[in-house]
Amino acid sequence: MEYSLERKEGGFAVLSASYAEKEVLEFWKKAASRFTPTISMAGYRPGKAPLAVVEKQFGTRIADMATDMMVDSAVRKAFEAESAASSGAFDYSGGTAARGKAFAFRIEFALRAPVHAEGLDALSLPRENPQADPVQERMILQDMAARGIEPVRVTEGTPQDGDVVVAEVTGEVDGHVVAGMSTGTCRIRLAPHVDGEKAPDLDPVVRTLRLGETGHGTTICPDNYPDPSLRGREIDLKVTVKMIERRAVPPISDELARSLGYRGEAEMRAAAHGQALDMDTHYREIQARRRLLGMLEEWQGAEPSDAMVEECRRETMRQARRYLQTGYSSGEGLKEALASMKQEAAESARRRARGKAVLLAEADARGISVSESALDAVLAPRAARQGMSTADFRLSLARTGELHAMRAAMQTEKALEALLAEARKR
Repeated sequence: MEYSLERKEGGFAVLSASYAEKEVLEFWKKAASRFTPTISMAGYRPGKAPLAVVEKQFGTRIADMATDMMVDSAVRKAFEAESAASSGAFDYSGGTAARGKAFAFRIEFALRAPVHAEGLDALSLPRENPQADPVQERMILQDMAARGIEPVRVTEGTPQDGDVVVAEVTGEVDGHVVAGMSTGTCRIRLAPHVDGEKAPDLDPVVRTLRLGETGHGTTICPDNYPDPSLRGREIDLKVTVKMIERRAVPPISDELARSLGYRGEAEMRAAAHGQALDMDTHYREIQARRRLLGMLEEWQGAEPSDAMVEECRRETMRQARRYLQTGYSSGEGLKEALASMKQEAAESARRRARGKAVLLAEADARGISVSESALDAVLAPRAARQGMSTADFRLSLARTGELHAMRAAMQTEKALEALLAEARKR
C-alpha cells in the first residue's frame, strides 16, 4: 500500500492511498472468508467452498467489505505514521474495489488541530438546588398507585387528568405540512393544570375531543426552528383522537402503600417526591451543560480552523435536511428552505466549531481518551439492529470516518463533564 497525506491551509487534509492488484486480492480473500462458513456444498467440507462459489452468492458484500478493510487499514497506518487525527467524519471518494484490479481512494477531512483557550480555570457556574415539580410528583404518585392495574379504553366522554390519549397530530402553514410539527400518531399524558401556568398547546384541544373526533388549535413555531422563514409563524394544528386510556387509581392510603411494598403512605409519598427531585436534577444538569457549552462557543482567543468550521457547517445542513425533508412535498421547497439557512448555518458552525475545538484541546490536555471497548459498547446496539456483529458494523463505517467523529464526540463529552464539575466548585 502506498499513501500520501497532504496538509492544506486552514486545517484541511487529504489522504490518498492505493493498493496493487495483488494486495487487493489478499483483502478480497480475507473478506470472502467471513462468508465462507455460511456455505455448505456437496463435495466440500463445511467452510471450504471455492472462492468463485462464495463470490457468486456474496459478491457485492465481499466487495464492500474488502473496500472497507483497505480503507480502514490505510487510514490507521497513515494516521499513526504521520501523527495525524481527524476531528470528524470523512469525505470519501474512490468507489468500491474489484477483484483483479488495483484500487485507489481519497479522503478529505479536518485535521484535529490544537487551540489554546486561556482562562478556563476561572469558569464558574452556580450549583442549583433541585425542586420537585408538584404536578410531576402527583403524576408519579398516581403511577405508583396504579401499578398492576390495566388501563381501560374509554369510548364515551372526553379525556380527563391522568388519561393517556393516542392522537394523530398534523401541523401546517399555508396548507403545507411543517416538519417536526407533525407527530403522526403519538401518546399524550394529560397532566393537571396549574393556576398561573400556560397549558401545552395541544392540551386544550385534546380535552374537548371524544374518541374519533378531530379538532383544531394553534402553536407558534419556535425561534430555533431550522427554517428561518417559519420562525414565529402561527402553526395550524389538526388533532384526531384515536384512543383514550384510563386507569382507575385507588386513593392513596397506608393500606395501599403497604400492598405496594412501602411501610406506609408517608414512605410512598416520599418515594414519589424523590423521583420528582431526580427528574428536576436531571433537567437542571442538562441546562447547566448547555450554558457551559454556550460559554465555550463564545470563548475569546480560541479560533477553530477553517476545516473544522466547514465540518460543522456541513453537519448543521445535514441535520436540517433530515429534519425538514418530511415537510416538503417538492424538492424545490426543501431546496429553498435550506438556501435560506446558509448564512445562519455558517455563523452557527463557527460557534459550534469553537466549542468543539476548545473541548478537544481540553481533552488532550487532561489525557482524556476513548477506548476501543467504549466505542464498541456504543456500536453494539446499532450493529444488532442491522443484524451484524459489532466488528463487521465497525468496519462498515470505515469510509465515512464515523468512528473518528464518534471518538471526538465522546472525548468532548468527557471534557465538558470535567469542566462542569470544576466550574460548580468555584
